[in-house]
Amino acid sequence: MLIFAAVVAGIYGMLHDQISYTFSEEYFTQFKFKQFGIPWAYETPRLGAAYVGALATWWMGVLVFIVLGFFGVMFHSPRQMASNLSKSFLVVIVVALLTGLAGLALGYYQVNEQTVSQYMQWVRPDVTNPVQFVRVGFMHNASYLGGLTGLLSGIAYLVICKLRYNKLSQQDAQKRAPLLKTL
Repeated sequence: MLIFAAVVAGIYGMLHDQISYTFSEEYFTQFKFKQFGIPWAYETPRLGAAYVGALATWWMGVLVFIVLGFFGVMFHSPRQMASNLSKSFLVVIVVALLTGLAGLALGYYQVNEQTVSQYMQWVRPDVTNPVQFVRVGFMHNASYLGGLTGLLSGIAYLVICKLRYNKLSQQDAQKRAPLLKTL
């Protein structure tokens, strides 16, 4: 399951960075490619952005799945545990994606030609479109928050599933109790 989590998280990162590359190529060419030390990415920047996304997220998928796994052990059967863990991981991904997109929307709301000067400390030298660079920065920063809120949402999902299971099991036991007394 950990390999599954790493692969899914890596694919998420690749897609995430394709979205952000669409909004600001310079976020990658002036920042991320240098940060990750991948000079070949300038020749194929879309592939480079996907590579950065995979490198930045695969390990987070493993970490998130380990934490979710601690909560997953509350389920009795391995099948039930695997099913609920997979669904909770999907909850994490959806919440992280939506939070990142909300960050991008906030960037569009907050940052324009008149307000970008407030964020110039974020902008790398030689960036020609600082507005878009900062907006994508908003998205990436929000995505970290999304990872945390996604993890908390995934944990909440598991707890709710367990509470529902316990309630259904208790109701089922109460229904069977009168039948057992008649035997």
